[in-house]
Amino acid sequence: TYDLRIADAFKGDIADVDLWALWDMLTVPILLLRGAESDLLPADTAKAMTERGPRADLVEVPDCGHAPSLMVPDQIETVLKWAASGV
Repeated sequence: TYDLRIADAFKGDIADVDLWALWDMLTVPILLLRGAESDLLPADTAKAMTERGPRADLVEVPDCGHAPSLMVPDQIETVLKWAASGV
């Protein structure tokens, strides 16, 4: 369970907030876990995060809201495999 109004703060006009310059400055490997049903991170933005800056490795978790809980074996295994890959 989670706060059903968690995304309300992002529903207004936030077009003037552009964090891409900060994203592009990152140089560390990043695993981007995106819940496929996320209200906060659109799929096209997640895809763009794999194409610029640190070029994150994207894993979409099906049937999941914004943030995967990392409390189920397949989600944990995903993180462990990525970390062990030495990216």
